[in-house]
Amino acid sequence: MHATPGRIPGRPRRLATTLALAVGLAATGCSVDDGGEAAATVPAGEELTIGFVNGNSIEFHTCLQRSMQARADRAGVELLTANSAMDPAKELSNIDDMIVKRVDAIVVQTVNIDSLEGGINRANRAKIPIFLTSVASVDQSKILGAVVTDVEKVGRELGAWLVEDSGGEAVEVGIVGGAPGAAADLMNDAFKQSLGDSVEVVFDQPALWQRAKAQDVAENLLQAQPGVSYIFVHNEDMAFGVLAALKAAGRDDIKILTNGGSAAGIEAISAGDIAVTVSNTPKSIGEMAIDNVVGLLRATPGTKKIVNVPETLVTRENANEAPPYCS
Repeated sequence: MHATPGRIPGRPRRLATTLALAVGLAATGCSVDDGGEAAATVPAGEELTIGFVNGNSIEFHTCLQRSMQARADRAGVELLTANSAMDPAKELSNIDDMIVKRVDAIVVQTVNIDSLEGGINRANRAKIPIFLTSVASVDQSKILGAVVTDVEKVGRELGAWLVEDSGGEAVEVGIVGGAPGAAADLMNDAFKQSLGDSVEVVFDQPALWQRAKAQDVAENLLQAQPGVSYIFVHNEDMAFGVLAALKAAGRDDIKILTNGGSAAGIEAISAGDIAVTVSNTPKSIGEMAIDNVVGLLRATPGTKKIVNVPETLVTRENANEAPPYCS
């Protein structure tokens, strides 16, 4: 995918009250019509241009961008895109570039929510609202809104599944995490807290969202803790790296728990290579992001500031009912 040509830098803003709308909206779950006073920042007849700063180029991110582009085209919205390649400094530069192009809003699939504050502050000073995908900032008064994956719920659901699957027997679990940061930490902590006394976490190491790194980490896990019965992997791309390590070691007795819902992931579940995943698809995230940004900018009644992505626990039993992952 490539970026659509941007509008001329310095083009006047249509209205300067965009941030006021974001700040005036209530927190999670509240709509633009809750207070009855919210004014549209971009009238219905005027064209919208939205900037999208993506965080990476793995399948999740490419599907997210494809979904947003399809929804934007359908809504008659111009979408400008940039990719931060997992670099917080590049993310900040991309946000600056969108500010120069005077977009109506910037959607960010952030590299790391902890390092995004500077970008949010710069956009706020320029009176351009920020909308987040997958995670929300701690200070929600500084953003237009967010489409959020409830990572704590993901962790709890997978932990509860493990407890039920193990039947109360004493088992060991290893964790192959993403990258240290708010989202991964929240999911990890929720997973651990949902485990009963019979389940012991004996290994926990990040693989930085990289499949090859996850394979290396899994190899180390098997050498250090050969008695594990389960491995919790923070996303499906890394899960395939873990699966490669298990197959190379002849360890088909270990069950993989993960997060994603991709076509390849569902196929692996159907084949018995992955035991369970939580599906929260980029297709849904992208569609909801465009819908909500447009709704919030136009102050469409009923549009929520923060919305959660639908999630489905997928096992071999219901794999044929998994929602589509990509547009």
